[in-house]
Amino acid sequence: MTTTHVMRDPWLLPILKEFLPVESVTRIESIATDSYWEAAVASGAITDQELLAIVSRRAHTRIADDLFVSPNAIEVIPETLARRYRILPLDASVSRLEIATANPYDADCERTLGFWSGRAVGMSLAPPLAIAERIEQAYGKTRSERSFAIRERVQNGGIDVADEPVVRLVDRIVAGGIADRASDIHFEPAEKGVAVRYRVDGLLRDVMVLPQSVGAPLVSRIKIMAGMDIADRLRPQGGHATVTVEGARVDLRVSTLPASHGEKVVVRILDTRSAVRSLEALGLDEIDAPRMRRLLEVREGLVLVTGPTGSGKTTTLYAALLEIQRRAVNVITVEDPVEYRIPGIVQVQINEKAGLTFASALRSILRQDPDVVLIGEIRDRETAAIAIQAALTGHLVFATLHTNDACSSITRLTDLGVESGKLSGALKGIIAQRLIRRLCADCRVVANAGAPLRIRATVPGDAMVYAPAGCAHCAMSGYRGRVAVTEIVITDSELERAIAANAPLDSLVSAARREGSRSLWDSGVSRLLAGETSGDELMRVLEQDTGVNPNDSAGSMSDIWSLFDSAATKSPLYDSSNGTSPLFPLTSVIPGVVDVYVIRPLPDGWKVLVVRRANDTRCPGAWETVHGRIEDNERPEAAAKREVREETGLQIDRLYNVTVQPFYLHMFETIQLAVVFAAFVAEPAEVTLGSEHQEFEWLDVSEAAERFVWPREREALGQIQQLLGAGDAGPVEDVLRVF
Repeated sequence: MTTTHVMRDPWLLPILKEFLPVESVTRIESIATDSYWEAAVASGAITDQELLAIVSRRAHTRIADDLFVSPNAIEVIPETLARRYRILPLDASVSRLEIATANPYDADCERTLGFWSGRAVGMSLAPPLAIAERIEQAYGKTRSERSFAIRERVQNGGIDVADEPVVRLVDRIVAGGIADRASDIHFEPAEKGVAVRYRVDGLLRDVMVLPQSVGAPLVSRIKIMAGMDIADRLRPQGGHATVTVEGARVDLRVSTLPASHGEKVVVRILDTRSAVRSLEALGLDEIDAPRMRRLLEVREGLVLVTGPTGSGKTTTLYAALLEIQRRAVNVITVEDPVEYRIPGIVQVQINEKAGLTFASALRSILRQDPDVVLIGEIRDRETAAIAIQAALTGHLVFATLHTNDACSSITRLTDLGVESGKLSGALKGIIAQRLIRRLCADCRVVANAGAPLRIRATVPGDAMVYAPAGCAHCAMSGYRGRVAVTEIVITDSELERAIAANAPLDSLVSAARREGSRSLWDSGVSRLLAGETSGDELMRVLEQDTGVNPNDSAGSMSDIWSLFDSAATKSPLYDSSNGTSPLFPLTSVIPGVVDVYVIRPLPDGWKVLVVRRANDTRCPGAWETVHGRIEDNERPEAAAKREVREETGLQIDRLYNVTVQPFYLHMFETIQLAVVFAAFVAEPAEVTLGSEHQEFEWLDVSEAAERFVWPREREALGQIQQLLGAGDAGPVEDVLRVF
């Protein structure tokens, strides 16, 4: 009778046949019971370390540095799963699980662990016997089998939204979002899975991708939490839920939307601990803080807060109400929706289906003897008229508008039909604001190049500005938290006359500046000079002022032209009729970056490294070669070596300089020169990605060229292949080879 053994690593046998004699392979096949790896090592034909090196190169998987198991990993992966797949959980963060395995091709293992943990799975290699020994040490033999039985039901199709795994998965994602200071959690169904993204500091950040099969039960679980209809998947729905985190209640506002691959869900996190702040906690600077307090000292009239969605208007209004509440006054708000509950304040929720609109609610509120009224948003003429009338009859009225700056809200109200005479008498002040990301205090660095060229005309030449770097405290983004930049306009007699006369917007702005208000841009520049934000973030959020002094019609172009080389004024490109202005702006040319094409010259052909940019960087998700800046006083070849080490962890065996490519950066108004290098690396080429990239692949030359986003990268790779395809540069070796 012949017994057939089912091997758990059949993929290894063809590899062994490539490296071992026939008789050794025959011997291994004869003694193997369930693992070719263990049989090969036991036969003495090959060692664990030799097998690790071979498999690492084939699977492009790194070798585990050690087999230390963190407590977090043990909590995430039960013993039964570790034993079933013969893996060792090494570490677990909010979004990623690291494991050690002897089978990097086990896709079922990766899918199951990803589904169970709700995390992306990263693999590293270790010998199977070493993994088995560490499983015994890490778990022992006392762990319960209960959680694995539940998981088996999920894998066999018995998915119920009441089952523990889906409940735990949703709880973990929500808790992770709250811990990461997210304002929203997005569940986005796609063809290949369900993407989970957190909105942190105003920007979306990819967290994980769940299997597509998880989508329906996950949405159903969220709907149950929010009191929504799980059977209705064809119409948008909304609901509310409440969770408790570290003893504090956190409200969730849930919205669903039918999409092509399933229902998209957005969970808004309404955390009172971070949203309802005191006036001091807003972090206004020494110029705007006194102006804000002066505005809150008024007893009657209209105060507007303006800005786009997500600019922090609600946070500012609630801080103002908390300050005013100390006067022992009757405060009533009318909002849509009521996002945060404030003790001691009556808050009215709009319900248009029941006939409770802003206008009808305001009419009723004014009969409730209010001292202070907050209007969530002025949307129509009727609401605006009631707000103005209330402000003129002794009430202090706060309201929001969606306009770009402070003075634009004046023209917006007149467009709605508000009489300019009444508006001039009622309006006491306007607060326009934006939220700008704050540099992480733990990792910010001095920007050696100073402020970006585009904004240098508005920044002192000797100013020290900072740039983001990235660390564990800020999730490698370089930013942590946001701070408000504000434009606070206080109405004086001159501005009142301008409003009453229906003056144009430019005249209103000029009057506001003479009264002492700063523009949003000037407020942002003050944050830049204080080291709180970066020049790139400033340009991302705000539009630069076109002139420094609104009374000057000509501006200060001479300050801008002084940034360029004075010798250029002799160029025929200048208009000789006025002797000063060029026909078009001159542009600086800077040898600023290196492009390094990392190559493994394998016997069966070149493999070229392509890396994918992280989602919190410029050009998120783009595939590129190793690219980086040339530091001050740094030679290009030194920059190439440094960038390869920092971004890939690889050591260069041979380096060639190939060409120089120009490209234009409109945001900095410069032409950058990219010095192109080809870097050959020796085996094993183990890649350790830096913070700027999230993924890498080794591809054939043609595949790499197709993957690159920029045409200049494809062009440079073709030149490299033409010059070095034979293994060296031939007759020009002594010219192109750096070392």
